[in-house]
Amino acid sequence: MNFLDFCSGIGGFRMGLELAGHKCIGFCEYDKYAVRSYKAMFDTEGEWFADDVTKLKSDEIPYADIWCFGFPCQDISVAGKQKGLRGERSGIYFSIIDLVKGKKEEDKPTFLLIENVKNLLSINSGFDFATVLSELDEAGYDAMWQVLNSKNFGVPQNRERVFVVANLRSRGRREILPVEGENGAAIKQIIAGPQGYRVMSTEGVSCTLASNAGGAGAKTGLYFIDQSTKKTKLTEESRCITSRYTAGITNRTAMNSGVLEAHPVLTPERLNKRQNGRRMKNSDEPMFTLTSQDRHGVAIKEATKKGYAEAEKGDSINLSFPGSNTRRGRVGKKIAQTLDTQCMQGTLSSELRIRRLTPKECFRLQGFSDEMFEKARAVNSDAQLYKQAGNAVTVNVAYAVALSLGTDKDV
Repeated sequence: MNFLDFCSGIGGFRMGLELAGHKCIGFCEYDKYAVRSYKAMFDTEGEWFADDVTKLKSDEIPYADIWCFGFPCQDISVAGKQKGLRGERSGIYFSIIDLVKGKKEEDKPTFLLIENVKNLLSINSGFDFATVLSELDEAGYDAMWQVLNSKNFGVPQNRERVFVVANLRSRGRREILPVEGENGAAIKQIIAGPQGYRVMSTEGVSCTLASNAGGAGAKTGLYFIDQSTKKTKLTEESRCITSRYTAGITNRTAMNSGVLEAHPVLTPERLNKRQNGRRMKNSDEPMFTLTSQDRHGVAIKEATKKGYAEAEKGDSINLSFPGSNTRRGRVGKKIAQTLDTQCMQGTLSSELRIRRLTPKECFRLQGFSDEMFEKARAVNSDAQLYKQAGNAVTVNVAYAVALSLGTDKDV
C-alpha cells in the first residue's frame, strides 16, 4: 500500500513501513534539520512534500492508503507542562484530522497509523484520549490502540508508546491489533559468578562505539587491563593466571588483569536529588528511553582505583549496569528506564569516568542502521542528531505494526 508520512521526523515510521513492503509517496515535516536528515537517508526524489501541516488544505494532499504520524508530544508527555491535546504543539493532531475530514469519502486513506507517548491515555483524566477517539469517529474511522514497548521488539531501550490504528469504517473492518513482541535485546548472563568469572551474552545489543577505529578498540565483549602501574595494556583476552596472581595493583608489568565495565547513567549532576526513576541500570536491563531533551552516557568502571590512561584511549566495553536500592520509577524486573539525549553524566565515584552515548548509539537504539546514520551525520550536527533520535519512532515497532496492516489484497 502507498502511505504519506506526516510529522515525519527522520523517518522511523517510513523505514518500518517500507521494510514491511509499503511505499512512501510523500512526507511532511516542519523541522528543517530533520528534513535534511530525512532527505539524506531516503530517496525522496519526485515525492510530495510539505513543511507545515497547519497550513495545508485537504485538496493539496495526494491520495494514499495510509497516513502515518507521530504528532508532537510536548504537551502530553509527563516531562512537559501537561497542557494536553489542546496545547499549541500537540494540538497539531486536530490539524491532521481536519485534513482527513475535508476529504471526500473515496479520497480518504483506508488507515490512519498514529503514535504518541503512553501518557496520552491518561492525561486530563483520560478525556484527551476520549477526544482523540471522538475526532476519529467523526472522520469516519473505527480505532484500535495498544501500548507497545521498544524493548520487546529487538532494541535494548525501554520506550513505551501508544499506537492507534484507525480503519475507515466505509471500507470494512478487520482486527489489526494487538501486536506482540518478545524482549530479546537485554544483555543475558550465560555463566554466573563474581566479576571476572561471569560470562555475558551481547546478542541483540548493538556494538559499543570506541574512540579508536578497528582493532580491539572497535570490538565488543569483556576486555582486560593490567592492574599494573607500568605499561598498562588493554587486551582482547585475559592473560594466564599464575600462582603469583593477586587482586591488587602491582609494580610489575602484565602481572594482573582487571575487567572494564560500562554503566548507563542518567542526570549525574543530580546525584543527591531524587529523580523520576533510577540513575543506574543493571547488566540484564535495556537502556533508558531516548527523548529529545535529556543526555545519556555510560559510566566506565575500572578494575582498580587508579586510572589507566592507555586503556582509556580506545576501550570497547561490555555494557553492565549496577543496581539501585530505589524502587521509584521502576518499570519491571530487568527493565531499565527511558533513554533520552541530553542528560549530562557526571562522576559517580573515584573508580568511575563518564562517556556520553554517541549519536550513532542513539540511532541504533531506535532501530536505524549505521548506514542510515552516516547519511544523517553528513548533513547535521551531533546536537541535532541527538534530538532527532529522541523524537523518532522506533523502526522495529513501526515495522511490526505495519506488518499487521497487510497488503493491498487484504484491504
